Amino acid sequence: MPALLSSSRLQPAPSAEHIATSSVTPRKHPRYYMPQGDVVIRVQDALFKVDLSVLHEKSPVLQMITPPQYAGKMRLCGFDDDHPFLLHDITEAEFVRLLWVLFPSNSHPFTMASIADWVSILKLAHKYQIDDVRELAVLRLHASHIDPIRKIAIWDQYHLDTTLLTSSYVALCQRVEPLTLAMTMTIGLKNFTKLAAARDMYHQRLTSDGCCKSFTPEQKRIIAEDVVKQNFLKYTRHSI
Repeated sequence: MPALLSSSRLQPAPSAEHIATSSVTPRKHPRYYMPQGDVVIRVQDALFKVDLSVLHEKSPVLQMITPPQYAGKMRLCGFDDDHPFLLHDITEAEFVRLLWVLFPSNSHPFTMASIADWVSILKLAHKYQIDDVRELAVLRLHASHIDPIRKIAIWDQYHLDTTLLTSSYVALCQRVEPLTLAMTMTIGLKNFTKLAAARDMYHQRLTSDGCCKSFTPEQKRIIAEDVVKQNFLKYTRHSI
């Protein structure tokens, strides 16, 4: 389980571990400090008040945030502005993007989110084990026009279904530009090595029967797909 909080797991803010924000009076977030909310959470210098039952329903990790009456005792932490729960290791902007999806509204639809937004949403959905939001983020990213190298890096970081990377590897097999050190750093040595082998195999297939101009673009794509399946898909892990 990811390390989300301090050694006390959930504690009131300000925290000694976050000296940079300890002298700042947190402000109520204009959209997600909800009057009907029943738990107060601080992320950086912003206070959020949301429905705890939604967090509990969606995330087994956030079930560590307990209601005010818990184990026969009254709790104050998290239920007023002076003693909010503090979530570590995330930014206010990241948390807001996650709340777009958890608490959708017509006035602030998440359907217009950018690729960077969906990567941020995927990050927190993975961190907090929110499976349906994670799957939604994957679907939106897969449907987006992402540079193949960046997409492979995202899929590798979050252990996503690599069968969805077929088109990315095909594009890189057919890309004229040579592979670079920066690509190696981005997608990792293992993926880079297999990609280099796939590119070599692709070009060998094109030249084995003569000039590559004898192949139509569609035929070249089919050859690239076959090469990708041989080099990548037989080793894939289905993780979603």
